[in-house]
Amino acid sequence: MDFKDAFASLADRYPQWTDQIRLLPLKDSLSVRPVDNDGHTIYYNSRLMSYYTDETRLFYAAQQLLHINLSHFARGKGRDPAVWKRASDAVANAMLRSDGFVLPEDTVSVPDADLKCAEDWYDVFLAEAHEQEKKAEDDTEKKDGEPDPDKTGKKAGKESEAHSREIEDPGLAAIVSGLSEMLEPSLQMDFDWFPGTTIRDGVLSHEFRPYPVAHAEILLDTSASVDADLLRAFVRGVKGLMRQDSVIRVGCFDTRFYGFQDVTNEEDIRNLTFSGSGGTDFHAAVNAFTGDAENKIIFTDGFAEMPEQRCDAIWVVYGNAEIHPNGGRVIYSRPPEEKEKHEIDFLIT
Repeated sequence: MDFKDAFASLADRYPQWTDQIRLLPLKDSLSVRPVDNDGHTIYYNSRLMSYYTDETRLFYAAQQLLHINLSHFARGKGRDPAVWKRASDAVANAMLRSDGFVLPEDTVSVPDADLKCAEDWYDVFLAEAHEQEKKAEDDTEKKDGEPDPDKTGKKAGKESEAHSREIEDPGLAAIVSGLSEMLEPSLQMDFDWFPGTTIRDGVLSHEFRPYPVAHAEILLDTSASVDADLLRAFVRGVKGLMRQDSVIRVGCFDTRFYGFQDVTNEEDIRNLTFSGSGGTDFHAAVNAFTGDAENKIIFTDGFAEMPEQRCDAIWVVYGNAEIHPNGGRVIYSRPPEEKEKHEIDFLIT
């Protein structure tokens, strides 16, 4: 029984849902893990579903249908996505468990969660997350009075959104080779008006002078378990494709953007700070680009919802996710077991 067949079994179990299930849009998406919905359509990862038992597929079908019937997607607007998902899952899962479903081991399980609404659990979980974050900050401050980076070189993000997945070797040589064919040549300099050094008749003079333009802006998805040396190697590879005196800006993002760091030489690369460890929000990345750089690059594992707004960036995807961004180009670097014909694939969107 595949995931679509699970809904047929669900209709047999709940005849009152038959008409809704018949009209329910289902879409296969390798970017979800393993299911999700937008309040109308249910998205499922067929690759992950193939590893589940019929009982587990039936549970996820019932869970997502319950989310839609309870309007959880609409009710979660404006809330922290990861915390809201935990809260709404806790309520839906408790309702299904009381109705005889067996919960998979990796799902949220809170005793008597169905006795409160998702909004109440959201407040509880959000308070817990803030308390854990504050405790982590306090513990860090106690260490010699100065925060130390962890083994991966990251700073703490939202613990409620932290991921533990491991990233396969992205094949940096292949990625850099592909990027070399895509990068635009650098103009190096642009001109604009800047405040001058003299005042005439009470007015500060302005000067029309050149300023350096960043050859590239690179956004690194730090939501996953990626080693800092790996990220530095990627930045070093991109920098190596450019002129020696070129400037690139490097920034980190998970559910928010942590600001750009300028890179002009090897010392700058060694001193890069990688912030973040929470969930992924590509809106934060797309909105972070300044518009000045000739090349925009997003380095990610691809496990998040694509933004609707167009972004003419180069998306470098490490791992086995497939993405379909609005605009730009995509380079995939697959784990060894995923590669069939080519080391690296290109998708023009």
